Amino acid sequence: MNYTNSRTFNPEILYAFDPWNEETHPYNCHHHEFLEISILLEGESEYIVQGQQYHATAGTVFLFNPRTEHGEQQKAGTYSHQLHIGISNLYLEGLARNVFPNKSALLDLSHLHGAFLEKAWQIVHELNHQEVESALQIKALVIELLVYVLRSLAVDQENKIETRLSKTEKRKRNLVNHTIYYLETHHDEEITLEQLAEMLYVTPTYLSKTFKAATGVGPINYLIQIRLNHAKELLKNDSLSVKEVAKTVGYEDAYHFSKLFKKYYGKSPSQF
Repeated sequence: MNYTNSRTFNPEILYAFDPWNEETHPYNCHHHEFLEISILLEGESEYIVQGQQYHATAGTVFLFNPRTEHGEQQKAGTYSHQLHIGISNLYLEGLARNVFPNKSALLDLSHLHGAFLEKAWQIVHELNHQEVESALQIKALVIELLVYVLRSLAVDQENKIETRLSKTEKRKRNLVNHTIYYLETHHDEEITLEQLAEMLYVTPTYLSKTFKAATGVGPINYLIQIRLNHAKELLKNDSLSVKEVAKTVGYEDAYHFSKLFKKYYGKSPSQF
């Protein structure tokens, strides 16, 4: 079963860092509203996941779905080097937002384990060297990690969640996917909620409600996020003026664009 649609699969990497832990510290149990991958690269550490204890050694991989309670403990005389990756804006067929189809947080990657760890070390290299386009390279590598996990779950049926959607839920998921694809590919055009709804043969109210239930924001706010993310990348190019950037991402009014940008990022485009 394919869980992804390559046109709309665009996860957001919230963070990626590789701490060295040598000092003793107790369990600090917590959970997230997003997906997190934790990889033990070197050494050892104690993990507790949903009340169950694990002794993690080099090569251990955890994938924590949203609201999975977890924590770690570094015991005296031990050390660990780990890689933690936070991922949001993740949509898989038949599953809730940011959820992966694994029953157990402890992953068995089988024959893909070596390749998975190789990609993890490549991410560490990018984090520590910060070469040209490191952020993009890290995102590409994280997507490869996600593909390895999905392929391993296709083999490890016992750890896979069965996904059965009703016809209504499938229609809603398709509606959201089509909307995201259209917004991603037409973000520089003038788009209204009414135009989107008419194009997708639904009412504006139904589209807004369905889209927000799946993504957490309405279609127009999602469009704003897309535009501002593109603008952020364009502003790294000093040869473009704020007005030119605004027009490129779909805003004729540079003042309105600047107000939105400052609202989202706390800085004006010229300060960014």
